[in-house]
Amino acid sequence: MDYGFIIEDLENIVNRLVLPERKPHVEGVVDFCRRLSKRYNVDSKILEIMALAHDVFRDVEATTLMRMARAYNIQITELHQKKPILLHGLVAAEFIKSKYGITDEDVLLGVAYHTSGHSNFGTYSKMLALADSLEFTRVYDKVNQLRELAFYDMEIAYKEVIRNKIIYAVNYNLYVLPYTLETWNNLVEGGN
Repeated sequence: MDYGFIIEDLENIVNRLVLPERKPHVEGVVDFCRRLSKRYNVDSKILEIMALAHDVFRDVEATTLMRMARAYNIQITELHQKKPILLHGLVAAEFIKSKYGITDEDVLLGVAYHTSGHSNFGTYSKMLALADSLEFTRVYDKVNQLRELAFYDMEIAYKEVIRNKIIYAVNYNLYVLPYTLETWNNLVEGGN
C-alpha cells in the first residue's frame, strides 16, 4: 500500500472539503498523531492517514452525509437522523476503505468512532481519539494535563478523555453518544 500517495490524495481532499476554520484542527490532529507515533514507536504514516481522514466529511451538508451513508450501507439510527453530523466519521471510514483498500479494523474503527470512542479500539484508534481531543488548538479545562498524560500513559489518557467527553456532554446538555457510554463501561470493567 502506497501510504505516501494516500496521504497526498487525502491532503488534496481535505483542502477541497474542509472549511478554512477547521483546517487548523485537522493539521493539529496530524501533528499530535506524529508526536504520539514517536513516543509510542508506531507507524506515523498510518496515523497521518487516519488524522487526515477523520474530519474530511465534517463540513459536508447533512443531506449529502445522509446520502453518502446510505450509499455505503451504513445503518442510520434515530440519533443520526436527529444529528446527521455524527455520520461524518462512519462515512470517512467507508470512504478510505473503498477508495484506498484500507482494511485494518483498528484504522477503520478509529476513523469511524473518533468522536465517541469504541470498546474495540486498539493502539492506533486510541491515538487518533487522543489527538482529536488534545491537539494544540483545543482549549478547555484540564487539556494541558490530559496532553501530558497522553505522552506518559496512553491507556490512562484515553480513559480520561472518554471521562471528559461524558462530563462535557452532561455539563452542556448534549447527547452522550451510545458508543461513548459503552466505551466507558468497558473501560470501568477493565477492558481496552
